[in-house]
Amino acid sequence: MNIQRRPARNSDYDWLLRLHHAVYRDLIIKEFGYWDENEEFDLFTEAWQTQKIQILMRNDRRVGMLMILEETGRWWLDEIQIDPRFQNQGIGTAVIGELIAAARDRQLPVCLRVLRANRGAYQLYQRLGFRRIEEAKHHLVMEWR
Repeated sequence: MNIQRRPARNSDYDWLLRLHHAVYRDLIIKEFGYWDENEEFDLFTEAWQTQKIQILMRNDRRVGMLMILEETGRWWLDEIQIDPRFQNQGIGTAVIGELIAAARDRQLPVCLRVLRANRGAYQLYQRLGFRRIEEAKHHLVMEWR
């Protein structure tokens, strides 16, 4: 699958905010029992300000976003969001597969957090070789080595 990445631009801001809401609203309500518009906007703004957002493109169309944080000795898959219209088409699998291949070449583990309510993502991560290493009330921490 041919998925390109490019840095987020100011013109992506509104699209990314809508993507965040489309991806997370039902999951947040399922996990926490409510959706707080202000809280979610603050979380989105925090991610935006890192300037580490990559836009995922397929056929010149935005299909998702990715944030990878590089730490000493490991990478964090901080965020991957696939537009619901493009989910279950192998995009997330392809993007994470590329990340794993790059981490393997550099002999680095990849870590991530996933909401407990996000069973689909959890199962995808398991299929890709991630193992649960920590548990919190609302999240699981997983690692690929």
